[in-house]
Amino acid sequence: MLRRIPIIAAGLVLLGPQSTFAEQVTLKLSNGDTLHGELIPSESTDTTTVLQHPVLGRLSIPKTALMPEPKPKPWKLSLSSGITGSNTDNDLSAGGTAQLDTSYSAGANKVSLKVNAQYEVSRDEGESGNTTDTNEGDAELRYIRSLNSRLHAYAGARFNYDTLNFTGTDVFESSIGLGYDLIKTPKTRLTVSLGPSIETIWGGDGCKADPVCGESFAASTARAELEWKPSSAASLTLTNTYTGAYVNGISTNNIFSIALKVFPMNNQRLFTSLNGQTIYNELRSPKVNNSISMQVGVKLD
Repeated sequence: MLRRIPIIAAGLVLLGPQSTFAEQVTLKLSNGDTLHGELIPSESTDTTTVLQHPVLGRLSIPKTALMPEPKPKPWKLSLSSGITGSNTDNDLSAGGTAQLDTSYSAGANKVSLKVNAQYEVSRDEGESGNTTDTNEGDAELRYIRSLNSRLHAYAGARFNYDTLNFTGTDVFESSIGLGYDLIKTPKTRLTVSLGPSIETIWGGDGCKADPVCGESFAASTARAELEWKPSSAASLTLTNTYTGAYVNGISTNNIFSIALKVFPMNNQRLFTSLNGQTIYNELRSPKVNNSISMQVGVKLD
């Protein structure tokens, strides 16, 4: 697996006019009937759903007339992994990637944890030892407290490591702030958040000679996350996190990630996923790190 893989990532997708897209939905009524039509998010509220029916026209359906949705399970857990290997002219390489995604919800509170790691080694013809080509990963812990149907407060921490970096093998960032759901429908959710943060960078052979390595800095963090589930067979998540540390003016740390999950034959437990991430951090050397992986996983909730 190449350590530098270009990822074409348009972060503006997260901030585009998603609310103008027509979303076809199916509503189940408490009397057993179903209605198919186009959801009108701008006119829908927490108590009323407005639907454009192809025959009946515009319908305003109170929440009390809808079939109650089953209560979601408090625990969610998914595990996925993938392996790579190649043998070209007796040059050997092998590696693997693993990911854990779990969350717990209780009332207005939600705690989530995401962990992923990648590792790859190679051995060229004539060499007796292995060379580490990739050894990186990150972990993110996030707590959310809902304040109303769209507004929430959050506290989060993220640790990222890349042992091959010359300066800044490790980065830790913690943040608190407020978040808001710009779009919140059964199939689409666009959330933005903003708050103060602290960023710390350390590690690497060049750390001692770098004036900012090993220090902590005040910063601000902005985040946008788009979750889209067009059907029960697929889901797409785009996340862009920007942290500006107040050193040398404003130093950028931007992380963009994409995760596409496909559930074959509508099986809601087994899935394949394509994951990509690009990191740009002005306080590390090298500044850019791109990665991509394909995995097979299972949902255990």
